[in-house]
Amino acid sequence: MPTFKALFNRSNTRVTPSKEDADPDGVTEENGEVEANVSSIETPARPAPAGRRIRLPGWPSFHRTRVTVSIEGSSLRIVSVTDQRVVGWASIPLDSHIVKSGQIGDPADLGAVIDETFDRLELSRDHVAWALSGFQASARILDLPGLSGHELQRAIAEEVEASLGIAADDSYLSWQRLDGRIRRRHVFVLAVPRSAVLTALEALEVAEIRPRTMDLRPIALARAIGRSHAVVANLEEGNLDVVVISKGVPTLLRSVPVPVSSASVEAAQNRLVDEIDRALAYHDDANLDRPLDSEAPIYLTGRLATGIALAEKIRALTGHPIGHLSPGISYPSDFPVSEYLVNLGLALKRA
Repeated sequence: MPTFKALFNRSNTRVTPSKEDADPDGVTEENGEVEANVSSIETPARPAPAGRRIRLPGWPSFHRTRVTVSIEGSSLRIVSVTDQRVVGWASIPLDSHIVKSGQIGDPADLGAVIDETFDRLELSRDHVAWALSGFQASARILDLPGLSGHELQRAIAEEVEASLGIAADDSYLSWQRLDGRIRRRHVFVLAVPRSAVLTALEALEVAEIRPRTMDLRPIALARAIGRSHAVVANLEEGNLDVVVISKGVPTLLRSVPVPVSSASVEAAQNRLVDEIDRALAYHDDANLDRPLDSEAPIYLTGRLATGIALAEKIRALTGHPIGHLSPGISYPSDFPVSEYLVNLGLALKRA
């Protein structure tokens, strides 16, 4: 069963630790888990579309390898990690009917592509981590003192419906108690659309994969950064994500579709700048007693969030420095970290 567990904690094994890493033990013993029954989904397998050309690097095979998979823009990105070391990666182009703006349109055909790719690369299907889109997902920190067990579960469902306007039956809810709270019990809550989870599972069922873990793309990005205070801005063809991290907790998540063509990359980058500025303003207005540290770096990730001009524009507008990506995992010198940061975040999750 895939579960959302240890949502924003990193692995204990570190290669390039940062001075401001979030505390990996910042969660108490109670965690809400979300389970989805893969076996209950029946999907007919379809053959891979003819004429697909895929360019892939040489790919070693290991029994202890964790395979991480994410849909980024119009491509399927796969990273293979063994002992906290990247040993292979690939980007598979996807037809527009399969994925549009980062969302799955045809799970059966997507499953066929995944199946073909795993066969071609001889990848194990036993330890697969999958990234879910952050579209329509919501995160909140709730104040729920003195509750536990089923009482806490009911209170969370009621608060989510009241504060977010989301029906609990339409979402998978996951939560973690935040450490350091004695008299006031703060709980980090994540609501993920049930349809997004089930559609991903449908595609993976076609490929005969039971994912070991499933995680939101924005949460994976926050984990890969590993900073207590930061902003992550991710821009790909068709979608963008902005995550604000405060005291090691991703307190604000925003994922929106952004149609991009070769002629509108600049427009998409301008939209990213606006979303970063809006997210910072919203976070500080909602947390007047604890605004984000002015020295918190902004990390730019994704295939389209590149260029000195974009970085300087964001730095000048926000006053925040631009961070240098240094995830806690080793990789070859030619590995494009920015394009595969979601995958690294999946690999750093405690299974």
